[in-house]
Amino acid sequence: MTADPFYKQSTLPEAASFEKGMTLPEMVGPYKIEGLLSKGSMSLLYLGIHPETKQTLAIKVLSPQFIDHQEMVNQFIQEAEIIGLTDHPNIVKLFGQGRWEGGLYIAMEFIQGISLRQFIIQQSLSLRRSLDIVLQVSYALFHLHTHGVVHRDLKPENIIITENGQVKVIDFGIAQLHEEEKKTRPHEEFGILGTPDYMSPEQKENPQKVSYSSDIYSLGIITYELIIGKLSYGVVHLSLLPKQLRKIVEKTIALSQEARYHDIVDVIADITNYLRSGAIDKDKPGSDQWKELLELVQKTEQILTPACAPEWPSLEIGIAKIKGAQEFGSYYDLFSFSNTTYGFIFFESTSSDVDGGFYGAVLRGIIRTLFETTPPTSGISCLDLVQKINHILLKDPMKQRFRLALLLLDSWNNRLSYISCGMGTLFLAHQESQEIRILNSQNPVLGAHNSIDFFETTDNWEIGDTLIMYSADALNPSVFSSIISENLSVSPQRGADTILKKVTSSLISPSEKKTKTLFNIQRIA
Repeated sequence: MTADPFYKQSTLPEAASFEKGMTLPEMVGPYKIEGLLSKGSMSLLYLGIHPETKQTLAIKVLSPQFIDHQEMVNQFIQEAEIIGLTDHPNIVKLFGQGRWEGGLYIAMEFIQGISLRQFIIQQSLSLRRSLDIVLQVSYALFHLHTHGVVHRDLKPENIIITENGQVKVIDFGIAQLHEEEKKTRPHEEFGILGTPDYMSPEQKENPQKVSYSSDIYSLGIITYELIIGKLSYGVVHLSLLPKQLRKIVEKTIALSQEARYHDIVDVIADITNYLRSGAIDKDKPGSDQWKELLELVQKTEQILTPACAPEWPSLEIGIAKIKGAQEFGSYYDLFSFSNTTYGFIFFESTSSDVDGGFYGAVLRGIIRTLFETTPPTSGISCLDLVQKINHILLKDPMKQRFRLALLLLDSWNNRLSYISCGMGTLFLAHQESQEIRILNSQNPVLGAHNSIDFFETTDNWEIGDTLIMYSADALNPSVFSSIISENLSVSPQRGADTILKKVTSSLISPSEKKTKTLFNIQRIA
């Protein structure tokens, strides 16, 4: 059974299966290896951990059968050097390269997101959002071309959209320096020349005759696909494009290099002028107003939700999330009240429509203001905070109800306090016994009742303990606990990703479209 193409996968990393005789290395260079992400024809991609920052990285190693193939070795080294030339927010970042006992490696930024191909297949983007993506890719090309690099394989699969909406250009396996000597390279020997649907005529004719305008041609095909909302498979009908924008796309995919844009700066200028001129308001279809509203709510949620786990002295934290289809108003947040007191919270509106996104943003402001003015201190308790939030919601004119789960940790007194109001499950794994327990504290949703007694649960919290805080109910606690046990020895981020992936694939019905978030919290001091 072959693995799904990347564009069909969720944003969570999933380990690839090993072939017979393959073993997972413990280390590649200075990086601890936690799993195999994928196996290509010429390389292996591992999930690794940076030894100092504990950041998750993608570690690419040259396949063993090519270690003695000098041209393949040279090309692998050049790929690292090309990535190393760049330093741009829209291009994958290099962290290191070198030799290890198994050959050569490249340590790169691990990008959690989905490919642009999946966006085109599954999402209906507004014209403005489509052009925003095109501009971000254009900025990456400008940076590459300024450093003399031609990508040569620009396509939707090699463009990743991160969870916060940022664009990242990846895969420089067949990239080349514009002025390098034109000679047959190992990829030509193996027939890997690019991707025909996105290749310019001159690249199809002779892969060594590429120029910056060859990348621009590829970008033009991608632009066309984004605007029409489907893959082209090599067939382009310019009549499907808005009239004003058609001229720009037509010039990017001109068959003749002389008629095509020569410089990506001109593409950026023309698209920017198009956006600023107001022509987009005439060109965009009526459905775009609704799409732009949805995109605004999604962008607001991304801005208001922490993009990554914080670095706190006594904790290591992993965060994993699977976004529900067209669901809004689901948030999480993390707080450090002091060097010994921390807070973790999930909350969501009972309305999953667009208005739920706005209601959730309002509650986030209420919670942050409350925590700023009356932060929990020693002797922490969830009860006072939840009662105050409930009281505020009952008096608020929006009259909305919310599900909420709150965890407070006190490392000074080795105690935890947890409360669940209509959502959430907390698992506690003690280091000494490795026993996994569920801490229950079920209460009604907030904003529904005035006279109600809330109940919290408290427990000991020692160095070495692990907490798994899950935003949904654990439908099968024994299976959930077993999945947690299998992942206690890996890093918190790797554990969070793997646990959520396995839980959603084995315990959640395919029809269940709600957003799922999971915190993996390990106490280290």
